[in-house]
Amino acid sequence: MNIINLDKIINKDQIRPSFKGSHNIYNFKIDNDIYYFKEAPNRELVMELISKSIAFILGIPYLDESIAILNDKYGLLSKSYLKVGDKSYNLQSLMQNYFYENNEEELLDYKKLASLNNLEDIWFALEDRYEDNDIVKKLMDGITNIFMFDLLLRESDRTLKNIEIIENGTDIKLAPLYDTSSIFSDTNTKLGIDEEDYLKNDIDKLNKFLEYSDNSSKEKFYSYLETLDSIGIEKIIKETEKENNLIISNDLKDELIAKFNERISIFKDNGKRVSRH
Repeated sequence: MNIINLDKIINKDQIRPSFKGSHNIYNFKIDNDIYYFKEAPNRELVMELISKSIAFILGIPYLDESIAILNDKYGLLSKSYLKVGDKSYNLQSLMQNYFYENNEEELLDYKKLASLNNLEDIWFALEDRYEDNDIVKKLMDGITNIFMFDLLLRESDRTLKNIEIIENGTDIKLAPLYDTSSIFSDTNTKLGIDEEDYLKNDIDKLNKFLEYSDNSSKEKFYSYLETLDSIGIEKIIKETEKENNLIISNDLKDELIAKFNERISIFKDNGKRVSRH
């Protein structure tokens, strides 16, 4: 896949900033389709592409992103996943409506909001929004997969804002995974099991998840773990480089290999301890 130089193919007058945070995000149209470009420094760009490769291996839907250049800056280009008639909302909106009835002042309290970033409260809010238990189960299965993905890769920036749900009549589904540049960080994951998990370490979260979950969820977590362990990060890096026409620096490769192997080892050792009890 070649790097796309947007400076040569789009009219700059049509570019609109859609979000201004730590990095600029722009939206524009190409052939009547809406696209987004997110500026991304080299490290974040690599982490997102590695995440995309891993999500593909695990069968978790991920936003289709390509490396591009805009205004002489590198970043990630993606086509909007929304189709005609689609409406989307993020989990922060869901939790706000359910717990605080749109009371903005309540959600200005970071600790209150962070404590809601958990599977139990998300489930309660989804049950309140949808009468169909099959819809709730389907959405929760997808969110639980994201929880396991985050645990395995130590994605430390999963907030309620970057998990979205798409509605189109009776067709209700989870949006693809995105915004995963914080994998293999030095801090714990944010998504938990219940509101008491705020700031707890990842092993405690995992053990609570295994204790509360049915056998299918437990089997899926260890299937994810076994799959990643058997493939190995070296092969994932190589395939990511090939797929994206990318060269990852040796220093970053060494860091990825060390952190990936350490993470896999931690969970394998924990699984052995749990099985003995």
